Amino acid sequence: MRSTLRMLGLATALLGPATAVAGQDAGAIIDRMLEAYEGRTAGIDNYTLVQSVMGFETTVYFVKEMDAGRPVFRLANSSTGGVQVDMSDEGAGFDEIYLMGEEFKERAEYVGRESIDGFDVHVLQMDELEATGFGRTMSGEGEFTPVRGRIYLDTELYAPRRMVFEGELRNDEGTHSVTSTMDMTDYRDHQGMLVAHRSVMSIEGLEAAIDDDARAQFEEMERELANMPPEQRQMVESMMAAQLEQFRAMMAGGGEPMVFEVQVREVRINSGPPGLR
Repeated sequence: MRSTLRMLGLATALLGPATAVAGQDAGAIIDRMLEAYEGRTAGIDNYTLVQSVMGFETTVYFVKEMDAGRPVFRLANSSTGGVQVDMSDEGAGFDEIYLMGEEFKERAEYVGRESIDGFDVHVLQMDELEATGFGRTMSGEGEFTPVRGRIYLDTELYAPRRMVFEGELRNDEGTHSVTSTMDMTDYRDHQGMLVAHRSVMSIEGLEAAIDDDARAQFEEMERELANMPPEQRQMVESMMAAQLEQFRAMMAGGGEPMVFEVQVREVRINSGPPGLR
């Protein structure tokens, strides 16, 4: 599960060269994004999300800190099924886009406006991300280096509707190009803070990055499933049907992307750390 949750933080996508559009300034748009974010979170010191991740209920707790003069929420603790999971090295997670705002401004170009799910968005492309250290908390089981990316910002909310990046994942098996698209939908206001209640990430290229340990863990899981009583196995396979299908296709070399969906069930603002056992 820890590996699965870490993979949720991996965001990459294949992009072509951008062409700047006259009349728009990428730096000004990023400034507006940062201002909107800081304004919405001004009175918030911590928050908890209870969410469904690949059929499992997870609880994640974030605490506000200041970093280089910017507020950022860092993961303080997390649990799956009520059992605490050590993810203390996961850092700022997706909040890192706000922490990296100033460096993004130096590299961003305005690509234009598009529509995503009926919402107008500004499209910004950033190159040379490998020099920024961005993605250092999204490495999964290997070392991830982002190269370039695009952020699609809602023209009214100035919150991301889509984030796409391209980068390289290095592990014991070598260096692999990994691509991903994350879509964030169903934004809701919680005491001023916007939370996307549904996020879907599609990651391509993980198949080539599967190492011997990951393959051994998968084979062990398959053996455990095979040894379960029929009713228990049916229940587990029913709960994880889509995920098992994806894992099996990857292990078999099917070339299918890995798709993760996160549904936020509950948001607690300034409630302090959740009771974890």
